[in-house]
Amino acid sequence: MFLSPRAAPGQVAALRAGAYQFTVQVSGVAGQSLALLVNGAVVADAVAPRGQVGFAQFAWAPAQDGEFELSVSSSGRILDAPLRVRVFGADGPPGSMIQVPAGSFTMGSSASGGEEAPEHRVTLDAFSIDRYEVTVGEFRAFLRATNRRTSADEAGRPFDQTWGIDAVGSRFDHPVRWVSWYDADAYCRWLGKRLPSEAQWERAARGARSLRYPWGDDFDSTAVRDGDTAPVGWHARNRSDEGMYDAAGNVWEWVQDWHRPDTYARGDVVNPQGPESGDQKIARGGSFTNGPDDLRTTRRIKIDPPGVNADVGFRCATSPVR
Repeated sequence: MFLSPRAAPGQVAALRAGAYQFTVQVSGVAGQSLALLVNGAVVADAVAPRGQVGFAQFAWAPAQDGEFELSVSSSGRILDAPLRVRVFGADGPPGSMIQVPAGSFTMGSSASGGEEAPEHRVTLDAFSIDRYEVTVGEFRAFLRATNRRTSADEAGRPFDQTWGIDAVGSRFDHPVRWVSWYDADAYCRWLGKRLPSEAQWERAARGARSLRYPWGDDFDSTAVRDGDTAPVGWHARNRSDEGMYDAAGNVWEWVQDWHRPDTYARGDVVNPQGPESGDQKIARGGSFTNGPDDLRTTRRIKIDPPGVNADVGFRCATSPVR
């Protein structure tokens, strides 16, 4: 029986990537060699303590994201029901960035019509973008360091309509929400970054292959969570070719660009930054409240920049690559 405080048989434990010690209670195998198996492969050994009942410890440091089955064996015999764990964040910690090389890709969707059309070729210089959406914990550090009052605070929103609602309990690794475009812009600038352009966001989300979803052209319900946010990087399947997580679902993401209906009508462009001014900003990616159509990599919506919503967050970018 696994006695790790975050894991027990009969449930799927969520583990942030790192080094773990699993404590196992064993009986009837005093002094025998034990093995910890991950998906059937031995990853660590131990010796059962003397006595009828005792405890053994195994160390395991998952090297990649995904769902794994852990079990303990003695002389090739599995001792108890396996434990299932889901590992997330192995690719890098919150705040880490991926590098997207210079090149061209097809932006937009003529098939979807509306403001996603027409499809056009966009050429971008190399850039970096956050691997994950900005978390509640990261945003809290920013507010503590700057004493900034958020747009929700300034508007007198009730507590359950501010970023702080997710700072209660254990949601510090979930994406921050209830933040305005101005809050997001200030956070990125605080770190010497900025919000990504709409073109950069789409390039990182759909890859050079210009996929319909970050993982491919067919919708996969196992790649997203419905009804609530998930810890960033929780869904290993929700990863683009370039390594950007949660580009579909979790929360809509503010980008740098102002909205204008005819933005895509200009045709092929190089390093587009969007209109110079406007009344509304663009958000991308869909959220935990949306269905497959809104989770497409080409989907774009407009939001008033001072607005705060339960399903809108952000990530940052830099240019050139750093």
